[in-house]
Amino acid sequence: MQKKLIALAVAGLVSAPAFAQSNVTIYGIVDMGYTWRDDNIGKGIDARSGIDSGISAGSRLGFKGSEDLGNGLKAGFVLEQGFNADTGRSAQDSRTFGRQAFASLSGGFGTVALGRQYTPSHVFGSAFDPFGKGTVGQFNNVYYSNSGPEVRLDNLAAYVSPNWGGFSFITGYTLSADGNEALENDGDVRVFAFAPRYTNGPIDVAFNYHEARADISGNPKVRVYDLFGGYDFGMVKLTGAAGWRKPTDQDFLMGGLGSVAEDTFQWMLGVTVPLGQWKILASYSNRKTDLVDSGDAKVWQAAVGAEYALSKRTSLYTTYAQIDNNKNAENASKIAGNTGIAGSVGDASNGGMGYQQGFNFGLRHTF
Repeated sequence: MQKKLIALAVAGLVSAPAFAQSNVTIYGIVDMGYTWRDDNIGKGIDARSGIDSGISAGSRLGFKGSEDLGNGLKAGFVLEQGFNADTGRSAQDSRTFGRQAFASLSGGFGTVALGRQYTPSHVFGSAFDPFGKGTVGQFNNVYYSNSGPEVRLDNLAAYVSPNWGGFSFITGYTLSADGNEALENDGDVRVFAFAPRYTNGPIDVAFNYHEARADISGNPKVRVYDLFGGYDFGMVKLTGAAGWRKPTDQDFLMGGLGSVAEDTFQWMLGVTVPLGQWKILASYSNRKTDLVDSGDAKVWQAAVGAEYALSKRTSLYTTYAQIDNNKNAENASKIAGNTGIAGSVGDASNGGMGYQQGFNFGLRHTF
């Protein structure tokens, strides 16, 4: 028995240096709150209220780590699972790590990462939206973020550049954006993204180009262009976004919009006012989509909210948002069998379900 203990101790000493070079972190967010929604575009649908998970930020459990390989090289990984704290169930269907799952190699050249990752448009949208693409005030209730999978791409090969005096960029490409790989790539959606950003003191400017193409006859595609900007005056921070979305084929990747929609132009203006432990948030978003047979679908949203930091890791929040859809937007959504053209008050984890008015308050804890 004593020999076995000695052998285990020796084995531990031999392996200790290898583990000492690695760093693994467990992290996450638990976000719970109350949501009320009303004024549905569908007739005869009553208001909805309930206790929901992931209102301001998706509840998640993650593991990330890195290993120093020497000569300035580091290997890393991220495995992140989303869950609904109100039910304990997975938030990404049957995916084990549905939020993020990738390996990376970084050094003086930047970072190369392979796996399921965020799109640049989602990263920038979260940074410039006062509500961080969360709560019923999120600007993407109205603003289309890109084409194909909105937040994450499967099988993505991404490159993140070093920072050169405030300038950096992200680029990526995937042969199968939604993971449904087929024989000979038949029908797979290929996505290319390029997103530069310049940050210098109070100035922050970013651009996103996102192209999705289906590997089918005619190779139809959708091109998305977004410009983001912000200036921090100290007492107040102003942010904005403007985008254009152009499909080459009306039936391809219009987020469920089908053959009723063509070009889209959209914009957002936001403001953040820090007041000690408080942050006052507000935004206005506007979108116009050209319809094939019935004019323009116009949508706008006004939102106001506040956050109160109980600590560095725990905050209370509350938001109210109101959306207005013109008749063309409402009718087109009904024809398409979804609310893709009409805006609705969703949040970070829950769909808006066609409601045009929403309120929520909740508690967000990070660890």
